[in-house]
Amino acid sequence: MTNTKAIIDFSSYTAAELGPLAQHIHDELVANVAVFATPTVAMPAFATLIATYNTKLVARESRASADIIAFNNAREALETGLNRLGNYVNDVAQGDSLIVEQSGFPGYLTQRSADTSAPVAPENLRLRHGDVSGSILARYRAQRQPSTNEVQINTGNPNTQADWRAAGIFQGQKAELTELTPGTKAWVRVRTAGLRGVMGAWSDTAQLMVI
Repeated sequence: MTNTKAIIDFSSYTAAELGPLAQHIHDELVANVAVFATPTVAMPAFATLIATYNTKLVARESRASADIIAFNNAREALETGLNRLGNYVNDVAQGDSLIVEQSGFPGYLTQRSADTSAPVAPENLRLRHGDVSGSILARYRAQRQPSTNEVQINTGNPNTQADWRAAGIFQGQKAELTELTPGTKAWVRVRTAGLRGVMGAWSDTAQLMVI
């Protein structure tokens, strides 16, 4: 799986390239203020950095030591501002290429490593009677979203592993268990399926008398 990130290092850009690029980023951030509402560098301050850079770039043509030093300082300040804004854009975009594009920042693709760890156990397992006799509706909170969850039921001894049987694989945060025998006490547990067949830990059990 890939995602897109805004570049945050501008040291490879030539002096002539950096100013127009920074101006383009400024204009796009302003145009898409609804997306980038709280930039880490305010746009008026960013505009000042760009204007100062452009002024010092022209003055550098004198080749005077003072003008060269002033340009280098202006470039460092502009690159620092771009770095801060690039990190902000990446935080907002969370890998979304369209959002990075809206920022005006050049982007690059990165490989997002798959999470093959075992999912944590679902929490807050609750049972209630279903709409028809012999049914139970189980609700729980799985950490992963979306999630695929395995549900098991036990109508014997919940402490005996052999008494647990599969009730089904369910998408999302609920499962409906049907065709149960009224008058039977049922225990239920659930776990989340991870990648590559890795299964998570079982939740705490919950019990309910079937009616």
